[in-house]
Amino acid sequence: MQNPLQMNDWKIEKFLKVILSIQLAMWGTIGLDSIGLPFPILRQIVGFIYLTFLPGILILRVLKLHKLGNIETLLYTVGLSISTLFIVGSSINWIYPFFGIDKPISTIPLIFTISVIISVFCILSYLRDKDFFSPSFINIKEVFSLPVLFLILIPFLAVFGTYFVNFHQNNILLLLMIAIISAIGLLIGYDTFIPKKLYPLTVFVIGISLLFHGSLISKYIWGWDIQTEYYFSNIVLTKSIWDSTIPSSVNGMLSIIMIAPIFSAISSMNLIWIFKIFYPFIFSLVPVGLYRVFQKQTNDKIAFLGCFFFMSLFVFYMEMLALARQQIAEFFLVLLILLMIDKNMNKLKKSILAIIFSFSLYVSHYGLSYIYFALLIGVWFLLYLNIHYRHKKIINSITFNFVLLNFAFLITWYMYTSSSSSFYTIVTLLDKITGSISEDFLNPKYVQGASLILLKTPSLLHELGKYVHLIAQLFISVGILSLFFKNGKMKFETKYVMFCVLNFIMLLAGVTIPYFAGTLNTSRLYHIALIFLAPFGVIGGIIFFKAISKIFKKSCTDRNSLKIISIFIIIFLLFNSGFIYEVAKDTPMSIALNSTIDGPRFNEQEVFGATWLYNTKNDNHVYADFYRQVLLRRFSGEWRILPDDFKIEAKSYMYFGTLNIKENIIAKYGKSVKMDFTSDYLNNTNKIYVNGGAQVYYR
Repeated sequence: MQNPLQMNDWKIEKFLKVILSIQLAMWGTIGLDSIGLPFPILRQIVGFIYLTFLPGILILRVLKLHKLGNIETLLYTVGLSISTLFIVGSSINWIYPFFGIDKPISTIPLIFTISVIISVFCILSYLRDKDFFSPSFINIKEVFSLPVLFLILIPFLAVFGTYFVNFHQNNILLLLMIAIISAIGLLIGYDTFIPKKLYPLTVFVIGISLLFHGSLISKYIWGWDIQTEYYFSNIVLTKSIWDSTIPSSVNGMLSIIMIAPIFSAISSMNLIWIFKIFYPFIFSLVPVGLYRVFQKQTNDKIAFLGCFFFMSLFVFYMEMLALARQQIAEFFLVLLILLMIDKNMNKLKKSILAIIFSFSLYVSHYGLSYIYFALLIGVWFLLYLNIHYRHKKIINSITFNFVLLNFAFLITWYMYTSSSSSFYTIVTLLDKITGSISEDFLNPKYVQGASLILLKTPSLLHELGKYVHLIAQLFISVGILSLFFKNGKMKFETKYVMFCVLNFIMLLAGVTIPYFAGTLNTSRLYHIALIFLAPFGVIGGIIFFKAISKIFKKSCTDRNSLKIISIFIIIFLLFNSGFIYEVAKDTPMSIALNSTIDGPRFNEQEVFGATWLYNTKNDNHVYADFYRQVLLRRFSGEWRILPDDFKIEAKSYMYFGTLNIKENIIAKYGKSVKMDFTSDYLNNTNKIYVNGGAQVYYR
């Protein structure tokens, strides 16, 4: 059959029939809902397809971009669709109120506007591209082959596994899923069962399975920043308009205040499930894009193992789930990298896409935007030196004008939205770093990266896990150093190499410069660097094992080295996922695998208790311990950490969750301690709410 992933290569008549059919289906599902005849799940599925794919595939057709391949077509389609929603949502938010439409971010104005835009794109694509017809095809037999069916079953293990954890406190299916993913790494390392043409599908399956095994834990969103993201997106969804003047860095991110409300309004899906399903799906495309980036510059095996390494780090499938805006931003960063190394695309079309994706990155996440812009300036400067002083001929797509345009995006957006909160944050941070670098250089008290290396672990097994991380960083270091020696097997683009070197320097800064890594957290900084450096962990491992074999006068080919590397990365995954600690019952660390761990994860009673509190509290202050205060962010920007002596001012509330009540556990800055607070600490307070899993006291 004709390949649906490359619809932009179909005959224009068939292409437009599919587009218009989906548009009619979208109108139909909304119409049925409005008259009280909803079809379960149908509107959600049609809405997801409508918003995620239609605008982007039409833009590709308008730009006459063809024969891109499955990966590039899919990624550019989704990227252009999200960018379109950024522009459409923010534009109607500012324009429609002038015409008396006070709720622009609601179903009717949104579906009307998006439908008009899609119709215009249909007309333009017909006028500009009606003569192109060169479809690719998919062999149905290959779709139903044993390896494909085996891979497709893995995400279902994640879905059913989280169900068993949520309702039966049984993690056996999730442990099985991680074991199967590890086995896949071994199969590919040893060239067995899974053919090379299925590597991209394998990367996607591993990515989405790991992400769902974390995101679907609990019926509610869990984690830190995502509570604030939910709060601001819910304000937009409830009021059906975005107030861009609210002073918060999150409130300036279109990846949160536009994407989540638009998807929720059009698809009629609860905002919680937008964060738990849609965002992880988009983020699962990041390693797929990286596979293509790595594959173009190395080979299929190194590309796959590089992606496997990137996905194995716990930040990818745990920490990033609580950072929805960074998930979207990283997706656009990967699109920019993919464009950067592309040698076949027309220069003008490439520039158009680069401008769109750059803008989308800057309105998605301020932290990654500042990092990307700093790296961009560094690469531009290095290219300038190479071209003008070393007289090297380099196809330079990173021009001064491109850097200047990025600067304009960065400054304009962050200075004129959310009362300049994001801009003020970076200025304050830079002042703090420069003011302390001379006195606190390499001081673990102020350098988060260095403190993590020196951190005392709770057991021998955890100490071993720390050394696994250090070995991985050794491999990356060896791989980066190999760039400075001639190696004919490497085909890395000059610009990409410069980005990699600067990212490696950024990692070094994270363990030497005070406050640098602490802003994003060292783990997130490491994760961002791996977007560029992951293949060098594999390459460095190959070089390392070949060097060791020479010392012992043994021969070790690249193929044998890759087998050893695949085993090492599997071990890396088993430690990072918490699989080993859970099986050994040695201080478990994964809240996905162990429901007894105290952390920013909440049950129904705790959410109901917090909801009741914020419906009754007026403007009084609310206190909670280190983890429970995270839940309060979902309801309001007003929350405070409970002091050790429980002494709070009059006319204030104290909120306690399930573990506080049943286990007498109080979380203090990330450490949960036993504390019988019920008798001595709650004098002169009144218990005003209790539901069995949450309590509220008033003083």
